[in-house]
Amino acid sequence: MRWKSPEEWSKLTSGETCPMCQDIHRDENPHSFLVTELPTSYVRLPRNQWMRGWTIVALKRHACELFELSPEELAGFWRDVAVVAKALDGIYQPTKINYCVFGHHCPHIHCHLLIHSFADDPGKPVDMQEQTVLLSDGEYRTMIHELRERISHTPAFDQGVPDDTRSRSAASS
Repeated sequence: MRWKSPEEWSKLTSGETCPMCQDIHRDENPHSFLVTELPTSYVRLPRNQWMRGWTIVALKRHACELFELSPEELAGFWRDVAVVAKALDGIYQPTKINYCVFGHHCPHIHCHLLIHSFADDPGKPVDMQEQTVLLSDGEYRTMIHELRERISHTPAFDQGVPDDTRSRSAASS
């Protein structure tokens, strides 16, 4: 695979032809399903579930680089990622969640959350196209519902300290 032409890349980076800007807010697009909307992002479940639980958190507005965000927006985006990761942890109890921020195919800030178990090879590079595993409509609905429910019951993070940590601190004083 090669880079797009400078002209095509310029249109993508400006947001003019950004595919995420065009459809990340929709319930369904050719690549994924909308799970929920968070303060700075949309949470999407990719159709390809070769890594069960693979989830994407995409910034609501168009930006290509993290340094383009205000400090508040940057903190909000990573807070959204953390909320989704905590929900995924509750569902899958993974060995590790990987946080992958690429953008070389689609220069719109988004983070892939990949679930890993002890059965996975930790030395193997991430290949988003390694396999294609499509599920039934019912399986997608179940996954979306469970993730949406978990996210809605995941405590918000405030100043980088999870709510349950503040509760323990308050209880011990």
